[in-house]
Amino acid sequence: MMSPDAPRPLGSSDTRSPSGLLASLPTSPRVAESVYDCGQEGHHPRITRPKVLLVVGHPSIGAALEALLRIEDRYEVRRAQSLEQVASALDGWVADLALVDGVLVPGGRTEVLPMRTIVLSGNARDGRRLAERFAHGQGWLRKDATAVEIRAAIDRALAPSVRRWSTAIVLAAVMLVLIAIAIAWYLLRLRG
Repeated sequence: MMSPDAPRPLGSSDTRSPSGLLASLPTSPRVAESVYDCGQEGHHPRITRPKVLLVVGHPSIGAALEALLRIEDRYEVRRAQSLEQVASALDGWVADLALVDGVLVPGGRTEVLPMRTIVLSGNARDGRRLAERFAHGQGWLRKDATAVEIRAAIDRALAPSVRRWSTAIVLAAVMLVLIAIAIAWYLLRLRG
């Protein structure tokens, strides 16, 4: 009989308990240095996962999208099957972004969800039209989008908006500077 701690040849089955297997593995220095291991002083509120709400009527499609978003553990994901369910309550959980199936968007009214929204649609024309019905619409995404496309769309929608200076504002600022220089030059010529 072989000792439970004796090395086993490659390919042989290991009958030791799972806790024995874990104890034999070396500890990772990365885990030991986690910011979450330090108690209250290790809490960093900026290191949080974005909250994504899936509003999809079909249970298996919703489960597939949820599994796809949970694979890399980048997002905190919840599901609702209708816009009415979103409006009723989510136990105080407020999403940063909602992915809404375009089939669930009723015609003729603007939907007011408290979070940014991406509409899942079959084509660009319907997607743009449906995205305009949301107060915080961030565009649309194909229903058959790949995992990479979904993550890119979510990251793009959640990215802080960069304020761009319009040409009118830049032109007005340049004009004000030129007027100030002209006034200063005029006042200097009067003195001297």
